Amino acid sequence: MSSNLNILKWLFALVLIFGGFTVYKIFGVLAADVGNKEYVWLLKIISEFGLFTSVVISVGFFHHWIIATEERKETEKIFQNVLTKYIDKTVINAKKRGFLGITEKELDFSEIMHSLYPGDYVYWLITFDPRYRHYCREFELAIKKGVHFRMLVLKDGPASELHAKEIIGFGAEEFRQYNRLFLSSLEDIAGRINEKDGGTLGVFVYDYDNLPSTPLFMVLRKKTKVLEIFNSFYLSEPIGRMPYLHWQSELKSDSSYLFESEQWSMPDLFLDYFHRRWMVERHKLTTVDNEKCPYNDFIYAPATARKKCFSLNGESDTASNLEGV
Repeated sequence: MSSNLNILKWLFALVLIFGGFTVYKIFGVLAADVGNKEYVWLLKIISEFGLFTSVVISVGFFHHWIIATEERKETEKIFQNVLTKYIDKTVINAKKRGFLGITEKELDFSEIMHSLYPGDYVYWLITFDPRYRHYCREFELAIKKGVHFRMLVLKDGPASELHAKEIIGFGAEEFRQYNRLFLSSLEDIAGRINEKDGGTLGVFVYDYDNLPSTPLFMVLRKKTKVLEIFNSFYLSEPIGRMPYLHWQSELKSDSSYLFESEQWSMPDLFLDYFHRRWMVERHKLTTVDNEKCPYNDFIYAPATARKKCFSLNGESDTASNLEGV
């Protein structure tokens, strides 16, 4: 349909070119030979109008086919360069590195909890926000469903006080009370989980001189082999109210560090960071175990699966190979 319309447009242009020139010649001759000089001026106007129409359409025709074609090619070349520079290096590269987008505002934990399946792992590295205590019931239901939680929770101490001072509307003592309440809630959950439940809970309460670099919430989906990560930033708002960057990549069976390869992605780097932080705390636990001393900074459930509770996704349930970590 569009091609037929273009043909009609060009035929109309040709008619105007040749028709205008024909009018110019005919009325020019009539103006020269007419006997009644009273209408000569009118014939000359019609003749000049025909010439004007023919010339204008001819110039437009030439511009469209010759000049405009070259201009279009040059514009397309510039536009292609812009696309290559900005689209390829931003949108395409962001997608290649695992970036999916940004949450509208705060992260919807409930929606994520409801999307979990048996065998999935959730890794948690987020300093406390008081509203997290409301999600403890959802944690427990997910564990009973067969989900495995591995959490690094900041211990009550100087680091938590420093973090509290940065948050609008929080005092250090208030922050510490909520943090203790959250840990108490996790201990209650651990007390209600038994070996009949499909999931496990492992929580290291760590004492860190500095705050972690970024809040991380990771979901390792076993069925679909997807690694889904949400990370945010420590600013003046409680972390539970902050927007989160959303990342996703394939869940790889090989957990080796891939930053030096061309296929590196941000989810892999985040996962590696959590692994390293987890190994630091687990090394403390195994060291204390070897010394036959009590260790109160590890919350786990069920009570009969302690070794499994400090293992991460893809690791063996036995910890015999972890003593040298």
